[in-house]
Amino acid sequence: GMGGMMGGGWGSGGVGEIPVGHVPLVKRSTVLPDLIDILAPWFHLRSFTFFVTCFDVMMYIATMIAGHYYGGAFVKGNQMAGPSVDCLLAVGGNDTHLVRDEFQYWRLVSCVFLHAGVIHLASNLFFTSQFAYSWELRWGSLNIGLIYIISGITGSMLSCIGSPSSVSVGASGSLAGLIGADLVYLYLNWNLIPMRDAHCELCFVSGVILLNLMMAGSEQIDSYGHFGGLIGGAVCAFSLVKLLRPEEEPNKDLYRRVGWIGTFALWSSFFVVLYVVR
Repeated sequence: GMGGMMGGGWGSGGVGEIPVGHVPLVKRSTVLPDLIDILAPWFHLRSFTFFVTCFDVMMYIATMIAGHYYGGAFVKGNQMAGPSVDCLLAVGGNDTHLVRDEFQYWRLVSCVFLHAGVIHLASNLFFTSQFAYSWELRWGSLNIGLIYIISGITGSMLSCIGSPSSVSVGASGSLAGLIGADLVYLYLNWNLIPMRDAHCELCFVSGVILLNLMMAGSEQIDSYGHFGGLIGGAVCAFSLVKLLRPEEEPNKDLYRRVGWIGTFALWSSFFVVLYVVR
């Protein structure tokens, strides 16, 4: 590809065989694929992705049970087909007042594993099962787990600042962070990934981001949480996504430092805005 093999950047894309460590986003087959390859490409049982899927389902069941004490598991005002705002707050939803004034910082994490209703949970799990398994094979279970958590927390932080009067829940910030991380992965390895794969994936990722921008402003969508997750995932990805040929990347140590310093700067800015600027 143009620009040689060294350094990240948007050249013309790589050519030839798929490099070791890279997994295509979707499986291509000359025969009819198995159902599992359609529902969850690259599915593997012993994975962070499968664990977090099961955990989200368990947390939703717990939320539904708690809903019986707050007017029911399904209430009329919830367009996502789920319990009331009071219930979501009680089980760990993100709330600016409780985080800032009551110092309940754990809500920045707990809200990531909660969902407002069946529709909310189903849409997030569909996205997770379609794409996260391939990203986990590329970056490793620990790395994708860290990206997921860091992105979720960063999304929760921006949601606190941008939507101080609402209660937010959901893994959308984490999933937006995985999209941001994939952009960074493509940037760092652009000249090594087969051209068709690289271009198709960049178009897909850009399309998802564009779709989110088009839906921004909807009452049911926490746009601040999505955007915070996207930025948090992209920043920490410089430290956590894999370089396919690290021995040929002269800036690899710089990239790793940028990721951690950038994440620290983002989180520090949150507390400054939360308590100093208000």
